[in-house]
Amino acid sequence: MVMLIFGTFGNILNVLIFTQQSLRSNSCANYFLASTIVDFVSLYFGYITRIFGSYNVNPPTSNLAIYCKFRTYFTYVALSMSSWFIVLACCDRFASSSQNVRIRSLSRVKIAKRAICTTVIIVSIVYGEMFYCFEASLLSFNCYPKANACILYNDFNLLITYSLLPPILMLSAGILTIKNVRLIRRISPASKATSTHTGIKTKDRQLMVMLSVQVTCIALLSLPISVQKIYYDLTLTWVKSVERQQIENFLSTLVVLISFMNSSTSFYVYTLTGKVFRKELKRIVFYCLRKPIPLTEITLTGATTYAH
Repeated sequence: MVMLIFGTFGNILNVLIFTQQSLRSNSCANYFLASTIVDFVSLYFGYITRIFGSYNVNPPTSNLAIYCKFRTYFTYVALSMSSWFIVLACCDRFASSSQNVRIRSLSRVKIAKRAICTTVIIVSIVYGEMFYCFEASLLSFNCYPKANACILYNDFNLLITYSLLPPILMLSAGILTIKNVRLIRRISPASKATSTHTGIKTKDRQLMVMLSVQVTCIALLSLPISVQKIYYDLTLTWVKSVERQQIENFLSTLVVLISFMNSSTSFYVYTLTGKVFRKELKRIVFYCLRKPIPLTEITLTGATTYAH
């Protein structure tokens, strides 16, 4: 419940901040905004339904099959989209720091919106098989793949689209971006360190720092579910005791909950690492807390007037 409360609060503030005029015109901020929106979806389709289930609040058995399929589908689609939007943000930072004009031209809001729409379509199609592969259990009110082939395919799909490949691509793009930045510093005269060509010095540089820390968090929080899925697939045909199955089920639930932390911690990461983010946050807070200016009594030439 704590994760849901903090995640909801943080994601709402993320949306408010990334839709500010000063950030809306930045392509990287558009990827952050898209990631935040799908984080909402993963929290409310994946995490809150688990909370309801722990209190035995479940849908009617007549609707359980539909509920199961849609819950599983939207949870994993949202988690995957969130990771890929951060991958796109890393690629955007690489493009913005490139010396090549063509590559640098890819770091635009127009390109970002197209990339976001394309990612939504592709990921939605890739996970469409869940409507066939998953079925509901009337005993536990949970969703399970109905065959070993479905288990292997879904675990492989999760590794490729969420927990393993995206962090690798994020780190690769990050390394290339660092190389670009070092190259710019070497070839740019010291007197032009703050020129517009090396705009990495201000807002873009701060967004790079925010992105770097976010990528590290995603990689660390996605690692446990990657290890668990690989282990489960390798031992799928093993005969296991009831006690071992219970331990594995507990660990499986635990690593899924850890992965949901990616959907609830981004605001706090951005607040700690991004000066431009904190600036917009302060602006919003001051605007919300702004008090009306009290009436002031002004005396002019013996007459009393009141003004705001």
